[in-house]
Parts: sequence; structure tokens; C-alpha cells
Amino acid sequence: MNRKTFFGILLLGMSSIFASAQDINIVIEDNIERSNVPVYNVAITSSNAKLQQLAQRAFSLHGSYKNVPASKAQFVFNFEQASSNAVRVSIKGARSNERTVSGNNLVNALMKACDVAVESTLRSKGFFAGKLAFVYSKVGGSSSEIAVSDMVFQNVRVITKDKSDSMWPHFSPDGSKISYTGYYRAGFMDLFMIDLNTNTRKTLASYKGSNCGGAMSPDGSKMAVILTSSGNAEIWVGNSQCKGLKRITKTSATESSVSFSPDGRRLIFASDVRGRPQVYTMPVSGGSMQIVPSRLSRYCSEPDWNWVNPNLIVFTIAQGKGFQIATYDFKTRKAKVVSKGASTSGAKWLSDGRHVVCQKSFGKNRQLYVIDTETGRQSPLHSKSLGSLTDPDFVY
Repeated sequence: MNRKTFFGILLLGMSSIFASAQDINIVIEDNIERSNVPVYNVAITSSNAKLQQLAQRAFSLHGSYKNVPASKAQFVFNFEQASSNAVRVSIKGARSNERTVSGNNLVNALMKACDVAVESTLRSKGFFAGKLAFVYSKVGGSSSEIAVSDMVFQNVRVITKDKSDSMWPHFSPDGSKISYTGYYRAGFMDLFMIDLNTNTRKTLASYKGSNCGGAMSPDGSKMAVILTSSGNAEIWVGNSQCKGLKRITKTSATESSVSFSPDGRRLIFASDVRGRPQVYTMPVSGGSMQIVPSRLSRYCSEPDWNWVNPNLIVFTIAQGKGFQIATYDFKTRKAKVVSKGASTSGAKWLSDGRHVVCQKSFGKNRQLYVIDTETGRQSPLHSKSLGSLTDPDFVY
């Protein structure tokens, strides 16, 4: 079965090579005036040029910070290496603070220290120390692989070398495992899981037809998958090892992009049961499907539920000749488009419940971006020259 037909969505490209932060040509788009969130002028300093550069790179991704000289700053964030895997952060301003933070390595410690600065000044969670999973392929390559990275692309690890198409990675809640769909060995769309600590892989689902999905519930006890073994694409839910599967949807339509609500009690997904893809929710145990009435587009797909604010979801809509991402608030029943410019899709919430990671399309090239859903700031995570990176997932 052709996976483009199966999901009823545009399959956005694969991916490629990686670079250090200094190689990234950053072009940030802002729309600050539309938001009431605070935006602080900050100076980021360090006696270590590399730490300063990486910290500046991290804060360029956040919509509430603007890098300025110290003389014009509301806050000064100073980062100094304390040991091989620890960084001391000093915050000077209205809310002064100093703390030493340890990490898995020096870059991870720095990102955690940057998150301390966010928490001290914004009183909200940071996302800099999170991990990304995504799909990549070499420039001109015919296959795609799964890779993981930090948010500033300093520690990139390719976890599949199948020389076939691998796609749609999903982190486990603790970040120790990744499920993904691939054509490994069998030549069919099967579902696999890789343990990032042991580098071992096992098959989760290899039923007749296509086996996709693999999103896990917040407590890690359940997994939602899309199987075509019954004839068309339906949602099934089982345990964390994809055992004891129970069929949840029973339609003649195509369901796709399934994941869980923050409390694990509901599912959110796309279905073309009304003829065109729209976003729906339903109880994880089964029951009636409820449409999300965004009224933004006749085509809505790829939903992701905000685990910080359960009232919010992000999803992909068709707009013009391409795609954009939008949010919907269940409390206010209002929707808004939060991206602009090049075709944008596949958004996943970051740990602050405000920013998302997504992919933008530039011809045959695909690029990962962080978008602030409050201010509209759009920040690339890597340069276009690296090739295409797609299908991001995030865990903190």
C-alpha cells in the first residue's frame, strides 16, 4: 500500500547531514506585536566563547528573549564551565540567581542552565535541554533513517542504518525508547522499537498490511497504533509492548496520526470519515468520535495535544497551495493559525506548552523549525544546506 494514499496527507521529505551551531544561518521571523507575553532584552555572556555561542543560539529559539548588549539588558545571563559536565549560571537583574547545574555532558549541562534562566525570569518551564527525534536522509539519498539530537545539534546520533525508509519516530515518555515505522528486512510497513540505552531493536507489530503509529500514553502503559489488517486504517490500543491490542475505531474511513491526551484518557487523531481529513477525539476505551470544530480548513490532520495546557492542541491545516499549523483552544473554542510563509506541518509541542517543533518545506528541502505559538517567532534549527529533516518528536 502506498503510504501517501494510506495517510491521505502529503508525505514531507526526509533529511540529511548535521552541523555545529556556528554553521547555522539564522533567519528569525517575529510577530511580537500580536502577543501580550513578555519579551525581555537579555545579554548572554561567558568567558568560554563556545558556551556563549551555544547559549545565544538556544535563546534565539525562544520568543520571549532578545539578545542585546549588557548595557541595554534587563537581565544578564552568565554561563561558566564548572566541570567537564557542569555549568554555573549567574542571573543578574530584577530576579538575581546563581546555580550550578550538572548534565550528561557539557552541552546538556549548559542547556539545563539555560532552562534555569528561563524558569527564573519567566516562571515557566524551559525546553532547551530536551531531545529531538527525526527522520533524515543524505542529500540525494534514496533511503531515510531515524536520528536523535539535542536542541542545538551538538550531539547527533543516527539510530537506524537500515538503508530503507524509516519514518514517524515517537519517544517513550522517559525518552529511553523510540518507536517508528520502517521497512526493515521484511519490505513491509512494520512497527519497531529501539532501546536507546542498549541499542537493541524489536518488532512491535508486523500484521498483514501497514503497521504505523506507536505513540505512548503519558504514563507509558499504553500504545496507540494504526493497522490495516482489518481492511482499512483503524486505531488500536494495547500495552506499552503493543500486546493485547483492542480495536478502537470501526469506520470505513482512514484514521491517522493518533496520540493521547495529557491524562491518557482520550485519543486525538485525524479521520476522513466525513470525506476530508478532520481532527477528532474519543475515549481511549472506545466510543463516539467527536470532531474538533476548528472551522479553519476543509483539511485538518496531524494533531498533537498540549501536555502542559490540556485545553490546547496543535494541528496541520491546508491553506493556499500548501500547509500551515494552527492551534485550537477547547475552553474558548477558538482556533488560530500560528505559522506563516513556507508550507509548515507536523508540529509537536515542546515542554513549555508554548513553543512547537515542526517542519517547513522549501521545494525538495525540509527544515526543522521552532515556532512560538504566542509571538509567532519562527526559528530554524539547522541550515537549508544540510538537506532535509522531517517528522520531529520531542521529549524532556
